[in-house]
Amino acid sequence: MKKIVILPSFERSIKKLSPPEKKQLDKGLKLFNQFLVSGEFPFGFGLKKINHDKYEFRVGIRLRVIVKQEDDTFYLALVGSHDEIRRYLRNFRTL
Repeated sequence: MKKIVILPSFERSIKKLSPPEKKQLDKGLKLFNQFLVSGEFPFGFGLKKINHDKYEFRVGIRLRVIVKQEDDTFYLALVGSHDEIRRYLRNFRTL
């Protein structure tokens, strides 16, 4: 069974979002959950593999979410802009 774990870095990044961005994030997380349950990509869900265990999906035009996978567990690591995601990946390559 697949499991989603929210990391503290993800919770901190949510606090920085505006209310409209939080609504976009909610919709994106529902699509991510739908993908995990069904195994099929919902329409408009952009999931991209970054390296062997990290993925990125779009939550809107400007927001992205980083997910780390270990077996059947998916760790929500960060939500942010493209630049914030790049900075995170540069600093935490081994995460």
